[in-house]
Amino acid sequence: MSTTNVSTSIPTGLAQDQVLAALHNHDLMIKTLCPALISYEFESGDPNTQATYSVTDKKPIGQTTYKLTLTNVVDGVDSLVNAKPPVGILTIAGKWRVKNGQLVEDVEIDGNFMMKKMAKGNVEKTHPAQHSQLLEQAKA
Repeated sequence: MSTTNVSTSIPTGLAQDQVLAALHNHDLMIKTLCPALISYEFESGDPNTQATYSVTDKKPIGQTTYKLTLTNVVDGVDSLVNAKPPVGILTIAGKWRVKNGQLVEDVEIDGNFMMKKMAKGNVEKTHPAQHSQLLEQAKA
């Protein structure tokens, strides 16, 4: 299993409650986590607590569809991606937390060697911008 961490300072004037509300907004989270989003459908659960979605987005290797489960917790949200790309199974579990003036994301990635390496690089490259976008949306 491969792990990585992304932390972003919460801008002055933005309350933790506003950030938590953004994290608990599943529609906003999906649109933030999937910048090349084509479509998504609610599958099961309760969008106010825990829900699973079928997400289709564009990746460098083409269009892909995967399951995304979002679970609202007191101090943030847990995200779980279960994907089956052509080269194997990929699981990405994220814990997004608001703590000490930071938006902190701890990510665990599981899959074959190539998938883990590719996914970790992608998370480290794209998630800081996703944090910024989410914090910007939280202000609105």
